[in-house]
Amino acid sequence: MKQKSQKYGSCFKELRQLAAFKYKDLESIISKNGIVRFENGTSNISFERLAELLKFMGYTLSDFMYLSGESRVDEVYGEKFHIIRYQQGYRDDFFIPVGVNPVRLKLFESGKILLPYDVIDAMLGLMHIPEQDFSYIINGSKDDYFVHYINWLDRIQLREEFAEAEMIQNEAHKYANNQEIKVKILEENFETLNYNNEWLELHSQERLTRQYTDYRVLELTAKACHQILNDEEVTEIGDFLFGIELWLEYSLGILALNAWQLPYSLVYAIISDINLHEKEYKGKLIYRSRIVQTAG
Repeated sequence: MKQKSQKYGSCFKELRQLAAFKYKDLESIISKNGIVRFENGTSNISFERLAELLKFMGYTLSDFMYLSGESRVDEVYGEKFHIIRYQQGYRDDFFIPVGVNPVRLKLFESGKILLPYDVIDAMLGLMHIPEQDFSYIINGSKDDYFVHYINWLDRIQLREEFAEAEMIQNEAHKYANNQEIKVKILEENFETLNYNNEWLELHSQERLTRQYTDYRVLELTAKACHQILNDEEVTEIGDFLFGIELWLEYSLGILALNAWQLPYSLVYAIISDINLHEKEYKGKLIYRSRIVQTAG
């Protein structure tokens, strides 16, 4: 456990220093002595306090899990993204509007963390790079896993091939569950973890890993093709969609496949928001067809 504490403390220290935060900048959350002891591995802090500190510095718990080695990073995403960004001439502060500051971008491009799929999606959108182009670069001329399954679910829904939808749902659930297990392991390693309502609410709102979010949303979308979602599941999908900044192929596919189960007011608000950026979708058939599919 001491070795774990030292690893987590070292990871936090690296993130703090990268973001150029001094001890006094964090005094409103935790004392200097508390941070020093945590970074030295001589004491631990609660998950709730860790989440608060990370958020204050512009990070997420997902970033921490990747950097501490609790979640595996596929370095090719950041590596290829950096090549595209560099070739296109975009500065490292260009993605702040979608929640990626220069420090997080550097960690992503250097293969230390992974960003959520919808965030990568939004960053590509800002650079006017089609998702499919990025997917081909990443996957060696093969469709991206998630875009492939969204397109498959679209065909399944049209043909009412519910057995296939259930198969995709079960596969996605298995992968999402594996990510939950990793989160539980990290929780158990924090000796002073306080299980309270505030933390549980935080846990439900912030998906701790990129993979969890992607697989969980895919799981619920597959279920929506052949079953009625319960209220909690509708809220999960709604929260995911409500956080989308730029609507591209993957996120529009999620919206279109779930629209019939979502509250009318939410779908209407999203369509209204998309219409404000109509020029982004001109000449892009897949985008426009998804919007029409949703409206229908």
